[in-house]
Amino acid sequence: MSNAPSFDIMTLLGANGFGTIGTDLFCLMWNPGTDKQTLVMDSEGFDTEQKDQYEQPGFQILVRGDKRESPKIVHDRARLIWLFIKDSSDSVTINSVEYLGFELSGNMVTLGKDENERFTYSMNFFTYRNPE
Repeated sequence: MSNAPSFDIMTLLGANGFGTIGTDLFCLMWNPGTDKQTLVMDSEGFDTEQKDQYEQPGFQILVRGDKRESPKIVHDRARLIWLFIKDSSDSVTINSVEYLGFELSGNMVTLGKDENERFTYSMNFFTYRNPE
């Protein structure tokens, strides 16, 4: 059985220097003890009639700064991730699952400040992957 796309994308980001899993890179829920972090969550993808050939899951990446960081610093960090995913090769294998490229589901957007004065940016993608 395949991992959730969020876990695989978190693994991909960690392997490419965008954070350390369990320190500032997380999957599915924020770590309450860390301000500056990147979170990857599953989101709605697309239903396909060709499920035997590929799935089209979605995922969201949230990049949050700490309260002392300017929105530009957080934006720049988020943009590096956005560019990396957007420009990734047409095929990459993550945790033994072949992903057949990533597509944007919209632009990177700011969510503004949260209740603790931390800026957060959001980006949404979908992907194609081979089912197990």
